[in-house]
Amino acid sequence: MAIQKLLPVTYAWLVVQGLLASLLPKQAIELNSRLTLSGFENPGDLEPKAWYVRATRVAGVGMLTAGLAGLLSVSQLEDDDAETAESTDPIEVDIEPDD
Repeated sequence: MAIQKLLPVTYAWLVVQGLLASLLPKQAIELNSRLTLSGFENPGDLEPKAWYVRATRVAGVGMLTAGLAGLLSVSQLEDDDAETAESTDPIEVDIEPDD
């Protein structure tokens, strides 16, 4: 149950990363290289190739789509849970014995 509470936050973070990567791919690559290559001398001097920038943009669109789909599915699950919580009244069944 604790994981289900974290799902919307995770999907929202995926949407943010997807927006950054799809709209500003060079800046996303630079930020990623600064974070992952922090132990090296000149990570800011690296220049990405054109195909890598395009691939980052495409991956960003994929992350954006996956994050939005995840947020939509989580909201649908919450709506379904609310409906089932409202309709948990007991069902009465009359059983008549055969004569």
